[in-house]
Amino acid sequence: MVNSNHFLRNTPKTFLVFKVSFVYLLIKFLVMKDKIVKHSADLHFKYGIKNVTMDQLAKELGISKKTIYQYFENKNDLVRQTVDYIFDQIQTQIDHICLMKLNPYEELLRIKKIVKDMMVKADVSPHYQLKRYYPDIAKDLEERKFKSIMECLEHNLKKGIKAGYYKENLDKEFVKRMYFLNTLNINNPELFPPEQFDRKKTMDTFLNMFLSGISTKKGRKKLKETLNNFK
Repeated sequence: MVNSNHFLRNTPKTFLVFKVSFVYLLIKFLVMKDKIVKHSADLHFKYGIKNVTMDQLAKELGISKKTIYQYFENKNDLVRQTVDYIFDQIQTQIDHICLMKLNPYEELLRIKKIVKDMMVKADVSPHYQLKRYYPDIAKDLEERKFKSIMECLEHNLKKGIKAGYYKENLDKEFVKRMYFLNTLNINNPELFPPEQFDRKKTMDTFLNMFLSGISTKKGRKKLKETLNNFK
C-alpha cells in the first residue's frame, strides 16, 4: 500500500528535480540548435545556399546528419531558420545605431557598413541565390526587409528634415520606396555584373547620390563633412 504522507512529502522535491532536468535539457537543445544555425550561416555565405549540404554541415560540426534532423525538419527548414538568424542579427545592429543619436547621414552610413561587412563574407549575392532556389523564403524575407527599411527611413527622414539637412517638401513615401527598390537591385548580378561593377563601390555611389539628391545646401555641406569623418 502506498504511503500517501510519504508521497506528499517527496512530491516538491521530485518536481524540483524534474524541473531542473527539463531546464538543463532545454538549454542543451537550444545551445546545439544555435550552434548549427550559426555554422550554417557561415557556410551559406562561404559556398552559397545551393552548394551547402546537410552532410557537409554535419561533417564540419562533427555530428551526424541524424542529429541535425532532430532540430530541423529538412534543408528548407534549416535555410529558413538560418535566414531568420542573419536578419535578426542585422536588425539588432540597426536598432542599436538608430538609438545612438547620430546625424542622419552617419546613421545611414553606419547601416550601409553593416550590409557591406556582411557582403564581404559572400562571393555572390545571398539574396539572389535565395530568390532562385528558395523563392518562398526570399518572399518572406523581402517583406521583413521592406518593413524594416520603411521604419528606419521614416525615423531618418524626420530627423534630417527637422535638422534642416533634408528638403522639407520631400514625398517621404516615394523616397522610402525608391531607396528600398534600389537597395534590392543594386546587388542584382544581371543588372550589375560583378566582373564589371564592384558591389561595395556601387553601394557607396548609390547612397551618396541618394543622400545628395534629398539634401538641402546645408545638408550637402554636412554630408561632405560626415563622409570625410566617416572615412
